[in-house]
Amino acid sequence: MAGPPRSFNTPVHRRHLPAILAVLGARPADALSKDEQLVTSLFERVTPGVVSIAKEAPPPGDSTGAKPSAGLAGSGFVWDNRHVVTNYNVINEMQTPYVTFLLNDKSGNKRLTFLAQVVGYDTSSNVAVLEVQNQDNSSLPKGLMQPLERGHSDKLMVGQNVFAFGNPFGLEHSLSRGIISGVSRKMEGSGGRPISGVIQTDASINPGNSGGPLLNSDGEVIGVNTAILSGSGMFAGVGLAVPIDTVSKNVESIISKGFVKRPLLGLIFAPDVMDQELQLNGIMVMKVIPGGPAENAGVRPMRGGRLGDVVVAMDGQNISSTDDLFGLLESRAPGDTVKLKLQRPNADLDSDELQEIEVPIKLGQATDK
Repeated sequence: MAGPPRSFNTPVHRRHLPAILAVLGARPADALSKDEQLVTSLFERVTPGVVSIAKEAPPPGDSTGAKPSAGLAGSGFVWDNRHVVTNYNVINEMQTPYVTFLLNDKSGNKRLTFLAQVVGYDTSSNVAVLEVQNQDNSSLPKGLMQPLERGHSDKLMVGQNVFAFGNPFGLEHSLSRGIISGVSRKMEGSGGRPISGVIQTDASINPGNSGGPLLNSDGEVIGVNTAILSGSGMFAGVGLAVPIDTVSKNVESIISKGFVKRPLLGLIFAPDVMDQELQLNGIMVMKVIPGGPAENAGVRPMRGGRLGDVVVAMDGQNISSTDDLFGLLESRAPGDTVKLKLQRPNADLDSDELQEIEVPIKLGQATDK
């Protein structure tokens, strides 16, 4: 007759446990799946290129960044051997931002903080460029500036894995994983000018993530985390990132010129809801900037209770909203000539007929200097 069953604590069972786990398809607790290995490898590779940005230097004592940082404003990432890129809203009103790096050496993780100078910014795309400096103007430590690889955002697909890096709630160097939930979204930028091609993701983005990179599975930056859609101000499953193609174009302009050149019509339009209520075929001009390109071309604003000119097309492409117009302007440059098709109220106040005319306008230049 068989004796009592042996406990798994006996040497016999302990010796055979790996074989039993293999048969059952289990793996030791400290083993990582291939997918997990890829993610942890990506985190280790990217972390030195992700920074935290604050209004003041972090307090001494926490050299690893493991504790929440109270004065943290947001995140950023290394662009080249001198510059860091972040959101404009992160550094807005900062005279001298402090940039903190987390580097790994033989003694473990080391936290290094440096002053930075604001090189320039573009409020319309919410992008800012900082130059990292040593206080005594000496060279930066070797290996400090580790630029992240940059991808492209024009061929992204819904369902792609993405990784959001940053410092949510002051918890430095955090990683969240998700997918691309939508592409070609639009988000209102400064002055009502929309940002096109915005990336929607369900990767967790919270206060403090702003300005951090959104990466693909290859570790390439495809966007800059910039906003969340939430009624509470906390993450609710919808995060938004400015596409890297837009960021790259504007950052290079800021680095070379100190600002971003944008085409300017010199017009202020009525809200889209007003155009819809009036059942207009396009967007109505409320104001014309004095001395601007549109005034010089003879465009008429709303005045004395009379409707202003209604822009219905630009260069043969129909316009039904301000988003349409600004989207078309993104592919133009200052100095280009565009043709606006306008519907103009009749001189006869008793007539509802609109006169259709075409007006050439040489675009001016708008900048954030």
